Amino acid sequence: MACIIVFPLSFVITDYYLRGYLYYTKRTINIIYQNTWQNLFPPSGPITYTLRVVVDQQYRQKYPDWKTHVPALIDRVNKRFSDEFDINFIPLDISPYDIPDNMTDFDDILTYGVKNIDRRRADILVILSGKEFDIEQGAHWVNIGVAHYLGNSILVSDDSQLLHEMGHLFGAIDYPPGDPNFDVESIYSYKYTKKTRIIDSMNYDRIMQHKYRFIW
Repeated sequence: MACIIVFPLSFVITDYYLRGYLYYTKRTINIIYQNTWQNLFPPSGPITYTLRVVVDQQYRQKYPDWKTHVPALIDRVNKRFSDEFDINFIPLDISPYDIPDNMTDFDDILTYGVKNIDRRRADILVILSGKEFDIEQGAHWVNIGVAHYLGNSILVSDDSQLLHEMGHLFGAIDYPPGDPNFDVESIYSYKYTKKTRIIDSMNYDRIMQHKYRFIW
């Protein structure tokens, strides 16, 4: 009995101190939940997730009207998810937040956000950034958005990517060069990322499969 209690507790404590957040713990619980409880008692119907949206200093400079611009952006993405997946997003808070200027990597900024930005009881954290980096021609997809599935957070520096990154929180995957689905017209193919608004059928199924995922 002691082992049943001590081992999981040690695992959680080690996970927290090594990663700074419960990465492996969350991953394990999500897998167990999706393959046991959700299979035994399949949920159905629409579902709502709440958002905290933070807007960095560069984004506010880029869009001086951000207080009206951002709600309209969220509404457009919400309409797509509501119409196609019965997933609804309600912003609980849209507020300014200054990201440290010395951060020049999107992964670092998102990790910083997961660890340091309070979601304020919202399910999902959305970081809108106006940061721009010098990148090679054709690699725009690298630095215009990134998602953290287990951290329930996304970072977007191009409004067109908000739909794309939100889908990653529900299991959608990218099709980079060399992938068999690279030529499929989809916002998840690097060939068409900024040329289409289509969500391909395979990623549609993935989003539906993760529609009721365990967010915490």
